[in-house]
Amino acid sequence: DEADARALADTALLGARAPTGITLHHLPDESAREVLAEPAFINAAFERARSGEGDEVEADEPGAVAKIINLFRRQPAAPKPAARPAPSAPADPYRASVRDPLAGAAGPALGGRIALLFAICREARERYADRHGGELRTGAIVGLLRYACRYALTEGALGPDLYHLVIAGRGFADDNFAQELWEAATTYPWVTDRPEIEPLELSLRDLHSEVRDLRFRPKRLRRRRRLLEVVKPPPRERRPGEWAEHFEDELCSFPPEDLAIEGYGQQLRKQTARAVAAAATRTVRFTASLADGIDVRETLRNWHEGALYVRESRAVRDQPGSVVVIFDDEPLATEGEYPRFPWQMTWQGEGEDEGDMALYATDPFDRVVGPGIGRALYGGFLLHRPARTLFGVWEDPYFVDAKTKAEVLLLAALDHSRDRLVVYVAAQPPRRRLRQIAQRLDRKIIHLPLGTLPPATLKKLRTFHVLSGVDRRAVAPRYIR
Repeated sequence: DEADARALADTALLGARAPTGITLHHLPDESAREVLAEPAFINAAFERARSGEGDEVEADEPGAVAKIINLFRRQPAAPKPAARPAPSAPADPYRASVRDPLAGAAGPALGGRIALLFAICREARERYADRHGGELRTGAIVGLLRYACRYALTEGALGPDLYHLVIAGRGFADDNFAQELWEAATTYPWVTDRPEIEPLELSLRDLHSEVRDLRFRPKRLRRRRRLLEVVKPPPRERRPGEWAEHFEDELCSFPPEDLAIEGYGQQLRKQTARAVAAAATRTVRFTASLADGIDVRETLRNWHEGALYVRESRAVRDQPGSVVVIFDDEPLATEGEYPRFPWQMTWQGEGEDEGDMALYATDPFDRVVGPGIGRALYGGFLLHRPARTLFGVWEDPYFVDAKTKAEVLLLAALDHSRDRLVVYVAAQPPRRRLRQIAQRLDRKIIHLPLGTLPPATLKKLRTFHVLSGVDRRAVAPRYIR
């Protein structure tokens, strides 16, 4: 009809048109961090993979020109990558100098996008260790990624985005690590400060109306202001060797450190008692009695059988007694080398809250931090109760079977412990000969791997101080930090 003919006449014909009003701008670094659909770290990884320059990290310097790739031209088939040997583990995995963040970032169990997210977490962990001194284990990163994936599933997404990853990082570490995670993910290696075209500032709110804000609260800034205002600079010697002149024949420990290490020893005893009680509990099929309750996990695991499973807890009479903690072992006889832990001592407890202790450590007189105050590191120690019942461990000829200093402490614990269970915390379990000796003495060694304990707590407990006399305890807090 006439109306349709008029509408058809007003309709523009399809065909080639010359675009008008189009300008080309440069996206600055701050804008690119917000508006890119994918994190810049992932974009850079794909650019390296498509250009075949994944191993060349020299082109990732700021201001370098990225290679232009024609996506519409057929690319030759990429050769299969040659197998390369796995890099050896560095001495400190948190401060290793890795040139390419993607090199060796993901293990054989990871691939695709999860491997790139794992690489982002590793790069953020390197920055977190260098700038803030924090430590984050690889297992924590795996748990972080697992949490981010589950968080994304609750919001209807197939995989985590940068928001989910940063939220998980803040929950598994702190705001400092979350900020390093965001910076590592949004850093584009080819951004330049002097572009050839006009820059255009954009924010995420210019493109989307639904934006979620995330505020970082780094602890470093607040702590630094407080330190500058409150903490005084540590005292210093007026002349070299002045503080070492205060050492005399009398030696004593620092009471706050004694209470801290005794409390940790009691915590290890409770942890061992729970582990022994759990090992004595068994799960059986329900017949006539509920015993100590229904084992829900075992019942669900065997749901197809249509039967209930109950727990039976047997009474455990043996309790933990002496505690041996080994940070670093060392042979008793060193051939032509100066021992790392030359200082060997047996302390006697002074109060009801303290027990006896035998230890080997670095020489406290090599590092004097105050007048008559020396600092040392434990190689290992033995905690024994009650007080004043442990004498001359390092001079006792009974421990002839010991080959290392750790074995001396373990044999002393087996010999002096009044309880049947002896807690042994070390990286390696004791050798078979020591277990046979424990069996003849009617003792049982409970080994706790050193790696299962919090490294931050162990690092704090390993440092201790030796004072030259009881009178030094009044001034020791000024020099011990």
